[in-house]
Amino acid sequence: MEIILKNDLPHQVKAYQAIADVFTPELIEKNTFYYQNPTLVLDRPAIMTQIAKVQKETDVPHEFKSLNEIGSYLNLDIKMETGTGKTYVYTAAMFELHKRYGINKFIVAVPTLAIKAGAKQFMQDGYTTRHFKDQCGYRTELDVLVLEATKKKKGKNFFPSVIREFVAGSSQNTNKIYVLLTNMSLLGGTSKLLTDTYDYGVEGFYKPVEGIKATQPFVIIDEPHRFNKSQKAYEFIEKNICPQAIIRFGATFPDIEIGKGKAKVKRKDYQNLLYDLNSFQAFNLNLIKGIAKEHFEPISQKQEKIKITRIQSKLAVHLQLIKKDDPTKTFELKKGDSLGLVASDLDGIVIDAITNSTIELSNGQTKSTGEEFSTDIYSSSYQESMIRLALERHFNTERANFSRNNKVKTLALFFIDDIYSYRTTEAQEKQPYLKETFERLLAEKIDTILPELNEQEKEYKAYLQATKADLNASHAGYFSQDNSSSDDAIAQEVQEILFEKKKLLSIKNKEGGYNTRRFLFSKWTLKEGWDNPNVFTIAKLRSSGSENSKIQEVGRGLRLPVDEFGNRISNEEFKLNYIIDFTDADFAEKLISEINADLPKGFVITDEQIADIAQKRNMDADDLFVELLTKKFIDRNKNIKTENSVAFFNEYPEFTVGLQQGKIEDRNKKKEQKITVRKAVFDELKTLWQKINSKYILHYEKVEEDNFLLNEVVNLCQQGVFADMYIASSRSELNTTGSVATLNEGSGVQFKVNKPLKYSEFLKRINRQTNLSIQLLHNALVIYSENNTLTPEKFNEYSASNFVKQFSDWKVEKLNGRFSYSKANLPLKATTLTYADGTVKSEITQGIIGTKLIEGTPSDKYLYDVYAFDSPLEKENILAGDIQEIIVYGKIPKNSIAIPTITGQSYSPDFMYVVKKANGDKILNVIVETKDVEDQSTLRVIEQAKINSAKTFFNQLTIDGYKVEFKEQLKNNKIKQIIDEVIST
Repeated sequence: MEIILKNDLPHQVKAYQAIADVFTPELIEKNTFYYQNPTLVLDRPAIMTQIAKVQKETDVPHEFKSLNEIGSYLNLDIKMETGTGKTYVYTAAMFELHKRYGINKFIVAVPTLAIKAGAKQFMQDGYTTRHFKDQCGYRTELDVLVLEATKKKKGKNFFPSVIREFVAGSSQNTNKIYVLLTNMSLLGGTSKLLTDTYDYGVEGFYKPVEGIKATQPFVIIDEPHRFNKSQKAYEFIEKNICPQAIIRFGATFPDIEIGKGKAKVKRKDYQNLLYDLNSFQAFNLNLIKGIAKEHFEPISQKQEKIKITRIQSKLAVHLQLIKKDDPTKTFELKKGDSLGLVASDLDGIVIDAITNSTIELSNGQTKSTGEEFSTDIYSSSYQESMIRLALERHFNTERANFSRNNKVKTLALFFIDDIYSYRTTEAQEKQPYLKETFERLLAEKIDTILPELNEQEKEYKAYLQATKADLNASHAGYFSQDNSSSDDAIAQEVQEILFEKKKLLSIKNKEGGYNTRRFLFSKWTLKEGWDNPNVFTIAKLRSSGSENSKIQEVGRGLRLPVDEFGNRISNEEFKLNYIIDFTDADFAEKLISEINADLPKGFVITDEQIADIAQKRNMDADDLFVELLTKKFIDRNKNIKTENSVAFFNEYPEFTVGLQQGKIEDRNKKKEQKITVRKAVFDELKTLWQKINSKYILHYEKVEEDNFLLNEVVNLCQQGVFADMYIASSRSELNTTGSVATLNEGSGVQFKVNKPLKYSEFLKRINRQTNLSIQLLHNALVIYSENNTLTPEKFNEYSASNFVKQFSDWKVEKLNGRFSYSKANLPLKATTLTYADGTVKSEITQGIIGTKLIEGTPSDKYLYDVYAFDSPLEKENILAGDIQEIIVYGKIPKNSIAIPTITGQSYSPDFMYVVKKANGDKILNVIVETKDVEDQSTLRVIEQAKINSAKTFFNQLTIDGYKVEFKEQLKNNKIKQIIDEVIST
């Protein structure tokens, strides 16, 4: 696959254009030496004017504009939330600065090796090169020179080659931008790489740092909260490299304190902030995924757990007792000691044996190094529960993503405490605990999913079967220790995780088999810098160890996903599942507080805000304005007075800018609401429910008579099925013959996209999607070829897709009246409302009945204890329980009845009724399908085909001895009208 980059995303364009717009041709002077950047003239008034102009265009908050200043170099700041494309923006900024002003020497400084690997991969990848050179039209390329740590050798020493190339790069080569990529540890400190004197230099420079300084570079800093200005690395940049400009890109900026004593205040270290895309904007504009936090509630409801931290040579075990909001306590126990010494609930459970990596307990359980377990009598593994929860959320998401027309590879990331609970070492006597547990739970979960899959999910079934066949291939890990590992298998895992994002995003490998690797394990090595857009679940099987930024914790999974063809999906809302333990139960609240604390407070209010908030407070807008003015919270121009801003926002919190509801969700607080199934009502509906859940087989009739189906398939082949796919170019030519330059449309070219299939694969592909036999397809093609030329290249992916589409349309149009149903001799299984033995469930999830609720107590005739619905027509039906002829009724749970239809999809109606005549003589069963449209013509053809299939199904049910009336209800039909029609017949 190839990741498709877009060059017109407004939030990214605005950011890199803001940087370039600060400069003007008048501020740029020609360089003296060929290896230098052009010289930036630090004309303070001119630059400050440009900065103010840009800040106005990008709506930088008023309070940040006061932080503008020019020093010995130009500092520019860009704030962009994690997942919104900082790497893309600073790469685009380099191209834009080169295009406008000829700047071609940049240093990109990052804090960690993982971030460095991600930046290198992005800037060097072929799709990035093609995107900026061709799609964006820059017609130049990056020469990315990666600085690595090396040791000086004996004998003659040469300049590090990447620095030599960087320094010697010529400004006269207008087709190349030189980028020196380095991590923080190589900038000063203990590293002498840049400050040593070498025997052979470049351009007369024998110290690398002197050569770099002479190029007059622009420095780009990623993750500025890791590059505090007081750090040695930052000081080295300022004092030794002496850049003309430092441009900082980050979601988080460091805090600084200004003032003394009582006047001391803390603020963000912004300087010339040009763009502020904060987290609430990123969430609200759907630039990143929303977040659903979830943690596992211990069985005992005690907010505590025990963790095995270390086992000491078969002699002793070190444990921690971890309680929410309490200090962690450490214990050392030996063989024969009771766990009651750690937690009183475990009195009576004794350590029977200690091995190199496990302890055996008197209750028969074995616990391993790194394992966490609850302090209840079951001493159940807390981590195991979290893994189960993570797998549940993962597979819910994955199954939905796999059913898309363009599939989405779904990844999950697990943060763990101890590498040796996942990685195998020679000293270990058995498989690491966490790895063994994960593989066991994964296999169990797959076994529960496979029987649930329907006929339309054959490919997903094969994907899961491939996963189960090689569980080890489905997961991989990356830890800091892996950088020095000589194990080839580990090296391959690291290579794929860090450097082969496209491979990790691919569902199939190059050989056509399934690439099942999608579960990733790490400590915090992947916490910053690394990301993958298709991470939908993060399970934190360890504590963060400090009060880290909550948005940084989930940052690895915030990017919007890409499909199997590399297209980013930006027109839907996605949620990141974040699984944590009870010690982080307040994560959602802390995250929201963090997001809102980072917001500007407005400082200028609008007439619209005043009118809106006045309405909410039941007062006149003019009165509210006078009130704010009188209290000296604002001036006559509606500017908020800075000195009174804290009191203002405390008294009028409505003026703060907040996060849209539902973007961050706490699943532990927002439990899935259950609704009660009324047993007495169900008893009246039981027979009807059992009958409509009977398994029936769909038969196509008369399709084999007189070679009907064969002839129809031949006819389909004649409807333009066999075709080639072409792409056409659009060509524009520059015309300078007139007084102004114009563009003329030139003659483009067309290219044929050739994706041939082997004849056998062509037949199999159609067979899998249509259920037409391979023999019939072959016979039809033989007949078709008698009068038409069929070359091997005609058997391609495009032709196969054409046929499948034509056949689907044909079924809906031609098979009406040519199908029937027959009852399958199969026992009833569990249904949405009943268990396998036919007894009714006491409650079900509200969401499968309806997402909206009506206050009040439902009619005694209604099946459930609450009114839940999805459409206005459903609501109207549910409230019509006082109709005398209705004995009982209920809304049918969504997708609970799988009636096969000629469309290839199953069908489930909406309502079921048991009704009687006014005199009570005759009891009738009625099934109703609601369609919230005005008339029949509004229904889609495929929906009408499903309804026609349902009519035939219920007619067969009546023939088989159980009379059911199936009725279709449109928007302008009342349920009373339908019931009257049924009773009168």
